Amino acid sequence: MTCFCALMFSDLNWQGYCAWAWWLFAAAGLMVLYELWWIRYFRSERTMSDFTSSFFGIPVAGATLPVSAFLLLGIYGKLIWLILSAMILGIGHIGIHLAHRKEIK
Repeated sequence: MTCFCALMFSDLNWQGYCAWAWWLFAAAGLMVLYELWWIRYFRSERTMSDFTSSFFGIPVAGATLPVSAFLLLGIYGKLIWLILSAMILGIGHIGIHLAHRKEIK
């Protein structure tokens, strides 16, 4: 649902600089951090510990960063459907990463 909303709603397109643009910049920044996390992961030994690691103080960054980016993108576009789907995705995606991290310990 998050991908569907991101691709289908034109509310997420650049609408020129305004106060709401900061939400878009923050979402883009989180996605850059997410890409950097993947680079770090693929340069590691690729263990489950690496997969569920924190990044710049963000716990279970592999799950938290994209979910947070979708949430901020929904706020930017004022799309309740994207906000709700990001919250649902977060419950499952972050939850399963936390469960995997707990198994390791």
